[in-house]
Amino acid sequence: MTNLSYAVLTLLQTISDEDDGHGVLFQHAPCGRWRLDGTRYTVNDRTFHPLAALGFIDIGNGRTDTVKVTAAGRAYLAGIVR
Repeated sequence: MTNLSYAVLTLLQTISDEDDGHGVLFQHAPCGRWRLDGTRYTVNDRTFHPLAALGFIDIGNGRTDTVKVTAAGRAYLAGIVR
């Protein structure tokens, strides 16, 4: 099982929790960050990279589309959340 940092795991769990099947929208925020639309949850751009590289999320078209958790991402969460 891949070990993810706390920030990366929190991002994956947040996307999974907020995704109703259509994905979640992140908006550009200052200093290389992204804010979950309609919330105060803000995350550094680099936090997305491990999740995208592992195929746990689908970022879409350069974050202009919604971000979705893939089947692999959901399987990973199911394996660590008991």
